Amino acid sequence: METLPRVDPLEDPYLALRTMLGVVLLFALAEPLGMSQPMLPIAIGMSILSGQRGALTPRTFAGPIMLPIIAIIFSWLAAVTVNEPMLFIMMNVVLAAGGIALMLFRGSRAGMMLTVFPAMMSISALYNEYALVAIRDSMVSGGLMVGVAAVVTNLLFPPKTKRVHVERPKPHVSRNPAVELGIRVAVYLAVLIATYATNNISLLIAPIMMVFVCAEPDHGGRLEQVVDRGGGTVIGAIVGIVALFVYNLVPQFIVLLLLLAAITYVLIDRMTTGPARPQYYQYVCSVALVVVLSSIYGTNSAFEVVVQRVSITVGIMLAGIVLLSLLEAMFVQRDDSPEELAPVAS
Repeated sequence: METLPRVDPLEDPYLALRTMLGVVLLFALAEPLGMSQPMLPIAIGMSILSGQRGALTPRTFAGPIMLPIIAIIFSWLAAVTVNEPMLFIMMNVVLAAGGIALMLFRGSRAGMMLTVFPAMMSISALYNEYALVAIRDSMVSGGLMVGVAAVVTNLLFPPKTKRVHVERPKPHVSRNPAVELGIRVAVYLAVLIATYATNNISLLIAPIMMVFVCAEPDHGGRLEQVVDRGGGTVIGAIVGIVALFVYNLVPQFIVLLLLLAAITYVLIDRMTTGPARPQYYQYVCSVALVVVLSSIYGTNSAFEVVVQRVSITVGIMLAGIVLLSLLEAMFVQRDDSPEELAPVAS
């Protein structure tokens, strides 16, 4: 997929402000809308709003519009197949293969949705039907609210450019597409099935992170994923711990709202001004928001949330790189044919 480009402050000086207002709106309306799991729509909404590039186009609202539809479809599929183990597994194998193929060979974001959302819903369905319903309803309400937030914030603080951003995906070119896809799907499914076996819904982060490792075409891209997502997990967890410490001193709704607003504004502003890749700051922000909200609204303690988030994310991604590299070395033929070698000087 396309690497998230840095924002030119002259083209869009309000990116951080729009994203912050969107997060504040989603959090403020979570309880009135009955979102029992607000961390997922807030984190996804933050990613959608902060990923906006260039002038406002109808495509800006495609993500929020698709969220409720995708949540309903994949939650229904998970619910009707969860009691048929073979059908349940086969459905997830087919969706994973299709999603990773789209991400790897087409650079399509649709592949991410085709892989991540079925995993999220299937793990929830295995946990219990109430978890599935809670996540589905939160995603439906959250998707609608992200759409509203995108419209309102862009009307109030629109980008200053007329340039329409055109994505430049980097599809993978391979002489052995079936073998490479099979290896990547197998590694991803090993993590997904291991997560099924734990019956722990808080571990759904493991297969989600594995998707991004498996969909990277080369070792350099995988290393960037570990640096950005693994390093972002550690820093985001630290930011979340500091925010929880402040909130525990003054456990008031307005304090929590201001903390989430400050975290979002500062980190998304760094997507424009910071020295690291923009997606690094986006992921730090996502982790910090999830750590804070999971600790307050979830069943696990803050310590459990942080330890799981850090150890599982970094460990799974490193293990995934090692396993993928080993399998590729064993089964994928290197592209070192004579026509690709430099000509011999005469």
